Amino acid sequence: MFVFILNRGQLAEPVTAQNFVHSPNPSFQSPMAVVSFIVYALFAYGGLETTSGVIDSVDKPEKTYPKGLIIAMIMMTALYVVNIFMCEVAVNWNKELGVKGVDLANVEYVLINNLGVVTGHSLGLSESASLAIGSAFSHFAGIADVLSGIAAAFLMVYSPIKSFIEGCDPRLLPKKLVQLNKHNMPERSMWVQAIIVSVIILFISFGGNSADQFYTILMDMMNVSSSAPYLFLIAAYPFFKAKKDLDRPFVFIEGKKKVWATTIVVWLVVAIGIVFTCIEPLFTGDYQTSFWTAIGPVAFGIVAWAYYSYREHKEKISL
Repeated sequence: MFVFILNRGQLAEPVTAQNFVHSPNPSFQSPMAVVSFIVYALFAYGGLETTSGVIDSVDKPEKTYPKGLIIAMIMMTALYVVNIFMCEVAVNWNKELGVKGVDLANVEYVLINNLGVVTGHSLGLSESASLAIGSAFSHFAGIADVLSGIAAAFLMVYSPIKSFIEGCDPRLLPKKLVQLNKHNMPERSMWVQAIIVSVIILFISFGGNSADQFYTILMDMMNVSSSAPYLFLIAAYPFFKAKKDLDRPFVFIEGKKKVWATTIVVWLVVAIGIVFTCIEPLFTGDYQTSFWTAIGPVAFGIVAWAYYSYREHKEKISL
């Protein structure tokens, strides 16, 4: 905003009607690529549900938690819109972002560094002073990312798997795997999770990809793997609503038709986004990205189905 005022409202990336419907990023030119971006949008808000893992520590969760989610969603949406717009103040796609060497791994720091440089220029400072400000800005962003990443890691490492274990039928999982340690954490499950993720990353990294493709694969895998479980949650919503013996302190959607209509629309949007994310690289000849993007949910889905069938069969035999 400071740079915007100093430059008297002049933007590095001009705002035109075409910019709202046409991305300058060559990776998102086709309609299929645009639709596949849905999973990125889902992932942007995907961290909200992980907070349910600590809902038992919230004061009056039946009232506080839904209000907190709504407020967080509104604030996140507003911040995304404002930040995307403000990027245009200091950065031009063709000059700074759409060049060789800028990828998903460093685009944030390119943006922040350029913001510092433009700030220096707007203040009338020398080129060297402007570059120093840009370097300081990017270093500050790096430190902020590390600190926020550490904070998020503590939540993301244990909260989803703990919620899964606590909500899962205890007969499905080995007792040693779900046993909580003295800190009330599923330690063995977390170690298994860490090993599996590390192995997947090693397999991808040995594929000989460039940094750009490597981070694209990781990002797509993460987005698809995070979005796929929502399909089951969305599909279960009408059946959850049909249960009459549950206490519901707050209700967002009332009426059977509205519930089913909402479920179908949301499910299709998520499903289409996931499918297009997986198959879109095929049309550009990027078979490796397509394979690794899809293999996560498919492979783990097959493993989960096989394991569930095995445990179900074993339980029937024991009975």
